[in-house]
Amino acid sequence: MVKEIWVSEIADRVAQALLEINIRSDDLLRQKMLDALVREESEAGKEMLTQILENYVVAEERRLPLCQDTGMVMAEVRLGNEVCIRGGSLRKALDEGIRVAYREGYFRKSVISDPFFGKNTQDNTPGVYFFTLEEGDTLEIDLLVKGGGCDNITTFGMLEPGSTPDDVERFLLRELDRKASLACPPLIVGVGIGGNAAYALFLASRALCRPLGSLHPDPRYRELEQKWCADINRLGIGPQGVGGRVTCLEVRIETYPCHIASFPVGIVCSCHVFRRKTLRW
Repeated sequence: MVKEIWVSEIADRVAQALLEINIRSDDLLRQKMLDALVREESEAGKEMLTQILENYVVAEERRLPLCQDTGMVMAEVRLGNEVCIRGGSLRKALDEGIRVAYREGYFRKSVISDPFFGKNTQDNTPGVYFFTLEEGDTLEIDLLVKGGGCDNITTFGMLEPGSTPDDVERFLLRELDRKASLACPPLIVGVGIGGNAAYALFLASRALCRPLGSLHPDPRYRELEQKWCADINRLGIGPQGVGGRVTCLEVRIETYPCHIASFPVGIVCSCHVFRRKTLRW
């Protein structure tokens, strides 16, 4: 039996989710910041973490954005082949959800209609969407909001074919050593390995969209995620780049088959205001 989902319901749920994640920090994110405060040895780093935690509380109490940069909305949409979208297009429903949330929340509108010649769209649309068709009767939407600062350190590299995990880690550490302080750490770091150039960055974004605390199903990659996170923290960049032990909260890895002559690697990060939510029907 085909499942029918109306675009009005999709738009409403997207709007409510965006209002929530732009104002209220995830409970697990707060706990990770508290844990980071305990681990941090730098006085300046402790002060930054304390201010981050205070900001979480003030934003929720006063219904204010967690960050003045309320970003650009990205979504990966996984649509089952037994789902029928009624009342319009899925893309327009997503844009309408963004439009409503950014108007009702009085969030900053940061999207221009064309990189060279455009003007501000005044409603933070359009979002950036990736659509995946799957079997089944479910619809899942992974929402991710990223500000310009953390998006600007996005990195892509084409490594030598046959590169090892150590080669990828050296690339990751070199790039974050140069750039991480610009992205308001502590960071969540997504690493995409494989596919082609375009897909590696998508994989990194998909990795970033995983829920906090989620573990890679493959123990080999789970071990790499933990090791790379620990090694990033040894860089000494610290909260907000002021120096310290806590630069990264989590590393996530996603992989895909690749051409024998290529080894693409994408790095995508989120700042300490980690804004994501999954909607399911």
